[in-house]
Amino acid sequence: MRGIIPAMIPILYHYEASPFAELVRAAFGVKGLTWGSLLVPRIMPKPDQTQLTGAYGRTPVVQIGADIYCDTGAILPALESLPGPSLYPAPLGPLHRLVASWANGPQFFAHVGAAMGGMTPEMMGEDFIKDRQARFGMDLAALGRAAPHLAGQALVASQLLSDTLSDGRAFIGGDEPGAGDLALYSNIWFVKAVPTAAANSAAMLALPGVEDWFARMAGFGHGERREMTADDALAAARAATPATISGGVDAPYVAGMMVGVAQEGTKDAPSVGRLLRCCSTGISIAREVEDGLTAHVHFPRLGQVVAPA
Repeated sequence: MRGIIPAMIPILYHYEASPFAELVRAAFGVKGLTWGSLLVPRIMPKPDQTQLTGAYGRTPVVQIGADIYCDTGAILPALESLPGPSLYPAPLGPLHRLVASWANGPQFFAHVGAAMGGMTPEMMGEDFIKDRQARFGMDLAALGRAAPHLAGQALVASQLLSDTLSDGRAFIGGDEPGAGDLALYSNIWFVKAVPTAAANSAAMLALPGVEDWFARMAGFGHGERREMTADDALAAARAATPATISGGVDAPYVAGMMVGVAQEGTKDAPSVGRLLRCCSTGISIAREVEDGLTAHVHFPRLGQVVAPA
């Protein structure tokens, strides 16, 4: 549905095929949230997104008022403060972050190989290939050669998941799903969505307990989705004031200095702003988007490179 979007509901910048966007969409479902959907291209440029992030072009990004959260490592902690079930439920609690960090880190690349290793250049599209080569150094020939190894690594993750579920628990931590489940789910979802990877996804889902767990995760749905435009999102930012920052600035950085925040393993330009926070809880910068509009852009600490601008 399309209509007036309340200023403080989360707005997701995404494209449908993104596995990390699916992670966030599934998180909305777990929490039962209403959210704004702002579709962006799968390749750069993404002007509707970067007008607020500065230069951050990865998917997804979540906007809540005048606060912009980049990377699922920053997005899920932000969603935790919204109404609905916890994304870090007991008894695992913060251990969900450890599982998610592993699943979204080395295991994500394994699932990329399991999903895309058998795709042809025609299936990917020339524009996608050029974008990923320029930004991430993607080598299609090398990916194809590594695909059997990577598919094997991804299958190990599903075996570990199966072993965890073998005592009859519904989710990796017990009766309630959390961030670790979401990360593992989005990886398998990615492989399952690619027709040429059907054998790989079938092997993963065939392991005891995994298919039923996957169905339970999918059963949460995506919450209530409302389509919106970049103008809607900008209006929501103008109507809000950035939230108060918690956390300090660790040496050698100094609060208030101008910095650029870039991502490891990418050639994307950094997002530049005034440093508000840089510690184990995350990174935050203030960006003057336009006259009268200051946005706070937030990143996780892991995977980010901070340098004087």
